Amino acid sequence: MAKKERRVEGFLSSFLSITYLLVFLLSVSVSLFSATAELSANYGFGDTLFSIYNEDIVNNRFSLSAELSYKAEEFEFLASLDAANDRLYNDSFVDSYYSGFYFSMGSSGISVNLGNANITFGKMHLSDVVDSPYSLFLSSMAFPRNTLRFSYEDSNFLYTTHWTELTNLLDSSTATDLRERYRGMNYKVYATKFGNFRFGYQEADIYVGTTFDLEYFANPIPGFFIQYVNDNGRPYSEGLGEANYVAGFFLDYSDNDKYAYAQILVDDINANRFLHPESYQNPDKIAWSAGGKLDTPFGTFALYHAGATKYTFQPSAESGNQQFYGYTYYSNFLYKQVDGKDMIFPLEMLYAGYKYGENNVAFRLEYESTAPKGLFANVEYVVLGERSPINAWNDSKSSVSGTHLLDDPVLEHRLIGNVTYLLDFPCNLCFIFSTDVGYIWNKSVLTQADDGVKKPFLKPQLGNNVPYFSLTTGLNFSFSF
Repeated sequence: MAKKERRVEGFLSSFLSITYLLVFLLSVSVSLFSATAELSANYGFGDTLFSIYNEDIVNNRFSLSAELSYKAEEFEFLASLDAANDRLYNDSFVDSYYSGFYFSMGSSGISVNLGNANITFGKMHLSDVVDSPYSLFLSSMAFPRNTLRFSYEDSNFLYTTHWTELTNLLDSSTATDLRERYRGMNYKVYATKFGNFRFGYQEADIYVGTTFDLEYFANPIPGFFIQYVNDNGRPYSEGLGEANYVAGFFLDYSDNDKYAYAQILVDDINANRFLHPESYQNPDKIAWSAGGKLDTPFGTFALYHAGATKYTFQPSAESGNQQFYGYTYYSNFLYKQVDGKDMIFPLEMLYAGYKYGENNVAFRLEYESTAPKGLFANVEYVVLGERSPINAWNDSKSSVSGTHLLDDPVLEHRLIGNVTYLLDFPCNLCFIFSTDVGYIWNKSVLTQADDGVKKPFLKPQLGNNVPYFSLTTGLNFSFSF
């Protein structure tokens, strides 16, 4: 047998073995009731989110996924596993055993309903309280992370506390400061409900020195007061005293055929404009989002808008450490590809909050057809300036006085549309067709900052104009047993 054939056989054998194992474990645990399994295969050609940031990305790619789930009134179980040959990530067995494929975790976890309360945990992606592609506190990008959520909701009140693991990428064997080794974050929602409206307060507390902080998760007091009391100590300080607090509000409305919302996030507000207008003006770090959707006889239409000022979601520069507090899943966006090439991890997948991060405005129009069913379309326009989620002031040693938004000499513009069609066949088989077409003007490039910490940022480059095109086809098969 040829070496390549052995690799292909080894990959398929491994993938099927893992799938059979998941099916077996689930069937044993739920032998008295039924579960659902889904198998998907997709072929893609052309650009991806990775190719916006990196050159020489594999144009042809194939992916497989297996998912097992069970859902009852009080319990939900989900386990999923993906395999792809796009060579985006480093895997020591990708060529020797799996014929160019690597495995990754899909969203997997357990959810338990206890009347009005719910507990969810696992490696999952959990959504923001607002239904939007531009949600500010929890990203709309489906990127599973280790998480734990408790939520309570009745006809008048909603409360959520939600922990997510964040990761530092420093060498833990040489880092002596715990703040350089561990990060985590806790998200909370306090909301009241009246008629079709909900109004609430949201916050996120990003802390370093530990992965999970029980008090931020279990204490319903807002994180600002937890940080203040513990830092000062009663009588002794508790924890490492390193945390960043961001907060905001949301208002939404929903009924049978429409949904609308508005949301704001504040990391820092310039109080000097009122207290000391003649002195240095701190930059406002603010993000906003608004939009909604409407069901009509011709289909569902949706319109969304969001934006954020410069420096929002960035880490602090306190104590000279440029990797504290960044509201990101990882504390870096550079890594080594399977072939040893330096890769930029797309910032839209890196931010734990608003997916475009700082210094941008975005607009998105969506449509879902009533007839034919399964037809979806959207178009998005985004303007981005200089940005870096790992360097507190991009290429400056400190912030520039005043609030800034898209005032850089060159700006990146993206205009990309998508059409997706899902065609159902008998026997629970679904055919998937999706294409993206667009253009990017002044595409940003990686630039080394000339400041004290020398951490890179993304800078729009004049004349760096590129088309954007991708095509994806696939099959999805589901069955119950």
